[in-house]
Amino acid sequence: MAVSLAMKRKSEGKKVALGDLDIVNVYFRSREKAEVLEEKGIHVVSSTLGHRSGLDLPAISSEIRNYFFDPDAQVILDVGGDKAGTNALVMFRQDVLSVGYEMIFTVNAYRPQTSDLAGLLYHLEGIEFVSRLTVTGLAVTTHQLRDTTVSDVMKGYDLAKQLSEKRGIPIRYVCALPHVLQELPEDLEGEQIPIGMYLREEWM
Repeated sequence: MAVSLAMKRKSEGKKVALGDLDIVNVYFRSREKAEVLEEKGIHVVSSTLGHRSGLDLPAISSEIRNYFFDPDAQVILDVGGDKAGTNALVMFRQDVLSVGYEMIFTVNAYRPQTSDLAGLLYHLEGIEFVSRLTVTGLAVTTHQLRDTTVSDVMKGYDLAKQLSEKRGIPIRYVCALPHVLQELPEDLEGEQIPIGMYLREEWM
């Protein structure tokens, strides 16, 4: 989602920087596609050693702070999706508070830990506790990779709606493959974000 959101904002003519803070319990990392992103004009910040030589290091360069205080820049931070992963965000908490922020919690109904309202609340509250920041919006990211259907997205949307009503947090984004977005009901809450399979090889 972070990569696709950065791509969409860049296509809208904005100056975009992407900070890869997903350095705990890593499966896919934004920095792995730094070359693709930077070809589009999106600056990627990862380790001080660079995107390749420091790929597996749990490190983030303080360079990202330069963009926090650039009034023309939109900064997207790719952060781990649980309280352990959120630890990487803590060092930037004061900066984030000083410039203002939108903190998005993703809802994937097919992830075992977040397949029901209780699981979502557990993770959301853990993230808020560790970061001492408040989740301000939800993103529907429920998918079945390239086999994602409208039904899959709507299952995630309905679950996100439950969480939204429980916690009073709006649905800010609905994310899916472009052809699936075209088939969704027009009255859904949230901005539609076309998802590119940037972090997946063709055979995956």
